[in-house]
Amino acid sequence: MKVKVQKVVNDIVSVIKFWDGVQTVILQHFVEKDIYDPNFSITLDVFRDSEIPNKVERALAFPDIRYFETSSSKEKDRFLMEDLPVRISYKDTSRVNSILELTCDDRWLSKERGTYLFHRISTGTVVWSKANWIEKVLEKLDALPDAFWSTWIESCHRRIDHFLGDLGAATMKNDLLYFRLSLSGFLRVIVETLFAVNHMFESGPRVFTASLALMETLPEGFEASWESLLREDESLPPYRKKEIADILARGVFALRP
Repeated sequence: MKVKVQKVVNDIVSVIKFWDGVQTVILQHFVEKDIYDPNFSITLDVFRDSEIPNKVERALAFPDIRYFETSSSKEKDRFLMEDLPVRISYKDTSRVNSILELTCDDRWLSKERGTYLFHRISTGTVVWSKANWIEKVLEKLDALPDAFWSTWIESCHRRIDHFLGDLGAATMKNDLLYFRLSLSGFLRVIVETLFAVNHMFESGPRVFTASLALMETLPEGFEASWESLLREDESLPPYRKKEIADILARGVFALRP
């Protein structure tokens, strides 16, 4: 990590760690990119178990920042510090705890749509922690029951079927917008399924392509089908892409975690 970036991280953490409600601060991997990369940011997940300073107090807490803005739900702050983009997301420890308690069956899906939260927790770097809350969370994430993965895979399969139906309807109606929106949803849920089959938590879309390259378990002929669905080509009209989507879906359904 560059010296300037590390200094900004340290300066922010030196403020946040004194807020009574904060339990853990996790730095996300976007910080490892070159500062001129469009995906670079200093992104911190701050896990709290009680109230933290309000948005006015937070804006005044960080010295020499510019363009401070916060979401209407008060769950995210954005600003520039040393001309570097900073993103701070505030999350409740109670929500994480409640989701983990339900991972033995499908009840966790009523609280969390996918595994991206777990990805951020498990792949980020803990830069500060008040107690051992995060250690216990990481231990639970390392020991998730088989039912967790099978439940998530079954949910993904149902969504794949749904998008296949939409693709078929869009093709019959010759509705290009409907087709492209349906194809987008289909591609995303295919990726989510492959994450689950490989017992990997879902990364953000910005690194889906890189993540696919690291997966050990993929359906036969995946690369060719995938590239065909992504490619814009007159030889691949909607009806042909629907046929390829059907083939890809059958391959994914046949995979076993």
